[in-house]
Amino acid sequence: MIRSSKEDIAMEVAAECEQPSEDSETAALNIQAPGPTVSFYNLRYCVKERAGMFSMTWVEKEILKDVSGIMKSGMNAVMGPTGSGKTSLLDVIAGRKDPQGLKSGQVLVDGAVVTSSLRLSSAYVVQNDVLMGTLTVRENLTFSANLQLSPADHSFSDKAMKVESVIQELGLKDCADTKIGTMFLRGVSGGEKKRCSIGMELITSPSLLFLDEPTTGLDSNTAHMIITLLHKLSRNGRTIIFSIHQPRYSIFQQFDHLTLLNKGEIIYAGSADKAISYFEGLGYKCDPFNNPADFFLDITNGTLLPQADSAKSENMNGGELVVSENPLAVKYRQSQLGCSVTEQLQELTEGLKSESRPASDKAQYATPFYYQLMLVSSRTVKNILRNPQTSYAQVFLNIFFGVLVGLIYYQIPNSLPEALQNRTGAFFFLVINMVFGNLSAVELFISERVLFIHENSSGYYRTSVYFLSKVFADLIPNRILPVFIFSAIPYFMMALKPEVEAFFLYCVTMSMVSLSAVSLAFLVSASVGSFAMANIFIALPFVFMMVFGGFLVNLNSMLSGMSWLKWISIFRYGFNALAINELKGLVFTSNYTTMTGEMYLDHQEIDYSTWGFWQNQVALGGIMCICLVLAYVQLRRINRWK
Repeated sequence: MIRSSKEDIAMEVAAECEQPSEDSETAALNIQAPGPTVSFYNLRYCVKERAGMFSMTWVEKEILKDVSGIMKSGMNAVMGPTGSGKTSLLDVIAGRKDPQGLKSGQVLVDGAVVTSSLRLSSAYVVQNDVLMGTLTVRENLTFSANLQLSPADHSFSDKAMKVESVIQELGLKDCADTKIGTMFLRGVSGGEKKRCSIGMELITSPSLLFLDEPTTGLDSNTAHMIITLLHKLSRNGRTIIFSIHQPRYSIFQQFDHLTLLNKGEIIYAGSADKAISYFEGLGYKCDPFNNPADFFLDITNGTLLPQADSAKSENMNGGELVVSENPLAVKYRQSQLGCSVTEQLQELTEGLKSESRPASDKAQYATPFYYQLMLVSSRTVKNILRNPQTSYAQVFLNIFFGVLVGLIYYQIPNSLPEALQNRTGAFFFLVINMVFGNLSAVELFISERVLFIHENSSGYYRTSVYFLSKVFADLIPNRILPVFIFSAIPYFMMALKPEVEAFFLYCVTMSMVSLSAVSLAFLVSASVGSFAMANIFIALPFVFMMVFGGFLVNLNSMLSGMSWLKWISIFRYGFNALAINELKGLVFTSNYTTMTGEMYLDHQEIDYSTWGFWQNQVALGGIMCICLVLAYVQLRRINRWK
């Protein structure tokens, strides 16, 4: 970098506050092969916000304001106070922000325009570790290797060797076979979890690595270990770009390049070990033994003011600083450091001004559809088996409620009025249990929403693969097998029809009711992002369906404007099918009267013909298919941009 004589004097004054530096930033790097150079210019990013709480007017809020810079191989830190735009800058460079918000500017990697294929040569580690808690460290890394390394180019032994290499490189050998951990399962420590998150992205040996505040939530010692690990990785030919808030000095001294942001603008971008001298040249004084990160934050927050007699401040264009909301950004743009970056960017972008983004910018996957489906389904099954609250507990509850219903309606007689009253009551109770017993399905997509967005955005698998894995590996074993357990227990305890055909049709009906209810829960789960909203949106239609199910209210006596709701009631179709299957052909007696099941069905205007029974199954199947299709559509519509 070119420095004026005054800046050289300021550097000597700052010798007490900083470590001895190399002649240049590039000379400070002792790497085997240089990583890619990331350059960005005139980045202006905006988000839309409501003008008021109840306002229908949307206004644009500027997050990044004409941000430009160059980041080369090594450790590139982005710092700034809260709300300065450091995470937004990182996400825009990494291609994780909604492109509609980017009003101007472009990002280049080694002088080439960035497309979605960047994610195949780069990796992104999110701030909050996104891992499958029921899998071990090795299993998570293997899952990443199997999906991100092409089977055509890498054998199973090659992938296993790559996983072992990452485990050794990140120091995860001692916890390799330990589960990550969930709220019910004790797992690895925070530092080990962060290293595993980094390892998930290192599987493809990316030359460009992005990290969003990798030290957040870690103690100082663990944070130092993580940054030391990243520093070591950067010396192997990688460009590492990360945002960080307030590192201690032992962490700061491992930075090669520093970008300081304030109010969405760059106030310094250059060698990290020359940042103090730059600000001291502007009149700010760094006290001995003061942490450089604290020194910079004090400047940006306005708690540290420049000395009144600073010659540097007097040499700046005072007129522009008066009207500017961010005088530090103006000073940087006017400095030789800022002008040097601008000149370099002009040279890089001179031949790209007329170049446009390619017409076809579709995401590419390293593995085929069927291979992804097999791996993701296998992980889903493994997660179910290792989650007792979703597997064993559900079977136990089905057995408990099955016995309870059987005891309540034990050995239903064929004498009136008990025969009809108890049977119809039992049918409605069974349907209610089948429907409301699937309320837990609303957490399916919500609990893994962040995991799905991260893995899908990183190119692990297709949206359709994730959806089908849930249908095959969760819907069938969790929603159908327990139904047969629940159905068989009360059926024989209540002494319903002993015929095999009747029992089979009874189980089919219960399964279809369960699948219809869980499909609607899937739709709600894919549509909202919080449990509170999901519970509201799933309970409301279930209650309406129950009211219009034909048991609580006579549907023929309802207003014509509301009676149409019976056609979308899972309760109605389930109740009618169970009633037809059980009552058809039965004869009930009282002291002096005899009544057949067909007489009751006629009175309720229930069609008990063969098609009358199966039309209920078709209706339930239709509800299930429509809800599943809409759930998949909603899953595809989930906003993946940060």
